[in-house]
Amino acid sequence: MRIIQTAVLLIAAMIATGALAENIWDLQAVDATGLGTHPKVGASVSDPGNRVVIEGIALNNTAEYLNTASSWQIYVQAESPDKGGIAAWAGTFYRNTPWPRYPLDINAGDRVRIEGFLMNTRGKVNINERHSPDPSVVFTVTKIASGVGMPAPQIINNLSDCNYFDQTRAGGGEKYQAQWVKLNRVHIISGTWGNDKDLILADDDGSTLTMRLSAMGDFDSYTAPTGNFEVTGIFDQEDLAAPYTDSYRIWVKKYSDIQVMTDVMDWNEYKK
Repeated sequence: MRIIQTAVLLIAAMIATGALAENIWDLQAVDATGLGTHPKVGASVSDPGNRVVIEGIALNNTAEYLNTASSWQIYVQAESPDKGGIAAWAGTFYRNTPWPRYPLDINAGDRVRIEGFLMNTRGKVNINERHSPDPSVVFTVTKIASGVGMPAPQIINNLSDCNYFDQTRAGGGEKYQAQWVKLNRVHIISGTWGNDKDLILADDDGSTLTMRLSAMGDFDSYTAPTGNFEVTGIFDQEDLAAPYTDSYRIWVKKYSDIQVMTDVMDWNEYKK
């Protein structure tokens, strides 16, 4: 009897601490066309067992990327030994009441738990409401702990390391999908500067990547940086047509996430 009681207590503790959460890295596995291969991606919503549970660190405040009057989105990065990242998104475009449906007090660096259904979304796997007004697809968001801290960004020294498709995720964009990254020594070669705009970055080798500036950022208050800079943001993908193996980008929250490199900084980078 004592053994049974102990087992019950252990199971309860596992549930309370989120030990039953799924591996985020496994959820983002893709096939040769960029579509998610996890069996719960696109699985029937009539079976509650097809809902997934994830835990990790929120990479953005709820109002840092999208206007919360009509959209809600956070990116969640796994904690070791798990890896990878995933986004959760909802909007009023498919179901406008009640709104808001999700907490607006999530901040970057909070530890969160999300339970919901998976869907292929423009080259990545997201948790969302399946673009449906069906109330059964609403997901749940719980803040486990505030102010845990942001993960260290993954350093990308060459854009050629991230701007290609690799189904195995040993390299390329899929390796960094939905995670906090830092690009070193890049510069702008084209595009329009300002909130909700896209620009094309290049490195010294001529490799390129899109930089997306948040619609909710402060970029309109600053001029575009000239010369080389470092930039930190969420590595993302927004591929509008099959196969979903292109259109990688870094999504930047605010101007302070861009650090212009001086001659001294350039020399320090060279010495590494």
